[in-house]
Amino acid sequence: MAKSKLYGMTKDETFYTKDEIKHRLNDDYIRGLIEGEGCFGTHRNYYGEEIPAFVLAMHARDKEMLEAIVDYLDLPDRVYDYRHNGRHYVKFQVRDIGDLKNIIIPLFKNKLLGHKGTQLAAWLKKYPYLEGLHQK
Repeated sequence: MAKSKLYGMTKDETFYTKDEIKHRLNDDYIRGLIEGEGCFGTHRNYYGEEIPAFVLAMHARDKEMLEAIVDYLDLPDRVYDYRHNGRHYVKFQVRDIGDLKNIIIPLFKNKLLGHKGTQLAAWLKKYPYLEGLHQK
């Protein structure tokens, strides 16, 4: 699909650098982004067991923003590049139970306004052990 003339004039790059983005971020901005782009789901570990996972995926042109969010949240996870149906994406996923309990859940629980809040509640019902704070 061809880009329109307006969008054809722009490059696939972010407006700010990763460090500039990080300093402009706040919890409410991240919650809004998660409402549209985030996912509270499951992954299968090496043994085939389902484990909880939080994932944020975006177009590859927003890699610096995704890296800034990982830094802002002080997560050890890295941003991965991948391709799907001919498109280039980036994502990070949090599967560490301590990070889910201490960073992800407190940031989002009872603070998401749309359907994502319902998705989070169902996810927590499936994984009730995520509710309590975990000491690292």
